[in-house]
Amino acid sequence: MRSKFLLFPAAIIAAAGAAEPALAGAQYLTAEQAQGLLFPKGTTFTEDFRLLTDKQMRDIREFSGIELRDRKVRAWKASNGDWFFVDHVLGKDDTVYYGLALSPKGEVKGIEVMECWELYSKVRLPEWRAQFKGKKDGELRLKGDIENITGVTLSSKHITEGVIRMLSTYTLVFSDQATTAGN
Repeated sequence: MRSKFLLFPAAIIAAAGAAEPALAGAQYLTAEQAQGLLFPKGTTFTEDFRLLTDKQMRDIREFSGIELRDRKVRAWKASNGDWFFVDHVLGKDDTVYYGLALSPKGEVKGIEVMECWELYSKVRLPEWRAQFKGKKDGELRLKGDIENITGVTLSSKHITEGVIRMLSTYTLVFSDQATTAGN
């Protein structure tokens, strides 16, 4: 009799958990795996996480036209002089995490979607992500530069907004110009 009581709650928990994978995001890459795909073999990374000041947040919002949700910037300086950022945006129904590689001049070298709902994994298509390559701060517009993907319009739009915001963040906070200016 005691085992029946133990099995019943377990069955409810298992049934509830069975529905979760449809709602949970799929993690495709860790930060280290994304770095491995975006940078040459043997590249090493130095963590350079920063908390943005209120002024930096206002400047980034004003410069990019994109609202900031998070004060913490997760950045790594690569041994070859490039930068790697991990950022997140809200997709249609979930949070999308992506890794962004930038050259010292602030050009997008590549982007890897690290985590998103499996239903919205079209944003992981190499041909879609390739549209970002070579873009710099001020050269990437929300409308017209990056093609939206049917079925994942909001996720593709929000990733584009995130990249625009990160390009401004790089220019205003991480670039050599920002460092010399004391930001």
